[in-house]
Amino acid sequence: MSSQPNQSLIDGIRCFQELTTSETALGNKELAEKLNINVVKVNRLLRTLKSVGMAEQNAQKKYLPGPAVHLLAAQSFHSSALLKAATHVALNTNYDDRTLAVGVLWNDSVVYMYHAVAGQSPAEGLGGFNIFDVYNSSIGQVLLAQCDDDEIVRRISHWDEERKTTIKQRIRDIRENGFVHLYDENGLIYNVATVFSIAGAKAGIAFTDLSIEEDELLNYVSQLNELVARIENFSQISHKDIDHG
Repeated sequence: MSSQPNQSLIDGIRCFQELTTSETALGNKELAEKLNINVVKVNRLLRTLKSVGMAEQNAQKKYLPGPAVHLLAAQSFHSSALLKAATHVALNTNYDDRTLAVGVLWNDSVVYMYHAVAGQSPAEGLGGFNIFDVYNSSIGQVLLAQCDDDEIVRRISHWDEERKTTIKQRIRDIRENGFVHLYDENGLIYNVATVFSIAGAKAGIAFTDLSIEEDELLNYVSQLNELVARIENFSQISHKDIDHG
């Protein structure tokens, strides 16, 4: 039996992901060009996704996410201890001077499960942002640093050499410090992130839209670590409740 990945399944998942992240409905040819997949194959994959409710067509016969997306979202939340714990703490945390973000790593991108800007209602932060480039994301960088070197090389193999060199240096710094901080054009720190883990699953948590000096950095790192402790504590309590339920 072959141990090679099933390319048709991979392409089907890629089609589904493109539909769920696109702000507009997509046609066969348009999707094929975006993913560099033969249009005949894309047509077959989209029809398959439609048959199981993961895609549907509008009046112009273009494709968009189907009703099964909501089922998958509900199932994901139910089965993810990390998502439950992180969103519980985030929804009970409100800042008027910074953005709070929580995200997970996907290939060389970050998917935000929570992103609430200063003064925004915490509930509005759920699913607040789409996929974001790891290279420009503190959460992405701190999560990439958790991967082994071979995995990092695989994830960034399509990057240019300048980006590869820069990210490798940042990863060395993250592994030494346990967190990452980014500077704005004025030399002030505008972004601080660290990582947490629940039941083996990893996510990053960050404060952004800051404007702080170096001597304030450790105070903000400490505040992030306090949030991580609350997330981990909630997860432990929830797990005990399940065990004794």
